Amino acid sequence: MWTDIDGITTAKLLAYDTQCFPFANLAASVFKVNTLERLHEDWRRHKIRRGQPAALGYNDNLLLRAMLQKLDDESAFYKVYHSFVRQVIGPAFGRKISYSSHPKMRVHLAGTPTVSKWHRDADITGRPEQINVWLPFTNTHDGNSLWLESYYGRADYRPVTVAYGQALIFDGGFLDHGTVSNTTDTTRVSLDFRFAIVGVDLPETVRAIFASRPDNLLPADRDSPCTGQKY
Repeated sequence: MWTDIDGITTAKLLAYDTQCFPFANLAASVFKVNTLERLHEDWRRHKIRRGQPAALGYNDNLLLRAMLQKLDDESAFYKVYHSFVRQVIGPAFGRKISYSSHPKMRVHLAGTPTVSKWHRDADITGRPEQINVWLPFTNTHDGNSLWLESYYGRADYRPVTVAYGQALIFDGGFLDHGTVSNTTDTTRVSLDFRFAIVGVDLPETVRAIFASRPDNLLPADRDSPCTGQKY
């Protein structure tokens, strides 16, 4: 179930059953496409039919992301999302958790620039106790994936290869992360959310993720300009 990530001790991969939690199929139905990996090709044809320039850019990612973000709370997608958190994430940590009821939806079309600058979530949220879950609906690698530094403050960013059917769980509060230009030929669609353990007794799975945190880590002043939180 759990897989270590070479060179990054503050992140783990957690496998789940895509037949039980068919995120890719549900997202593809929103966009009315057969495969999310080729979404950039379908979207380019859509733009041409509407008389728009065929070039793809940052705003195209935002437009497609909005289509997912506006799904109704009672939609099949949200029912699967809540089931995933309750049946996979909660049991994996062995405790009651609090989590985002509305995850952030993301689209990073092939051939488009970065959708996020480097950032630490705790500088934005002021919540150092939260853990990040990044859930791609496509196989990710290199430029279409999320990039993490190997250790706090090193800024030696590297992409994490995550397959559809795996959740990337990491200390996004203090581990710098972001994206680069998607120079691959594959579009990435994903969601991400944060959760926290209810109660003061942290399970071993949480302690393992937080174990390498230096004692002097603190969120930045929340009144300071942030570097962005879209990824």
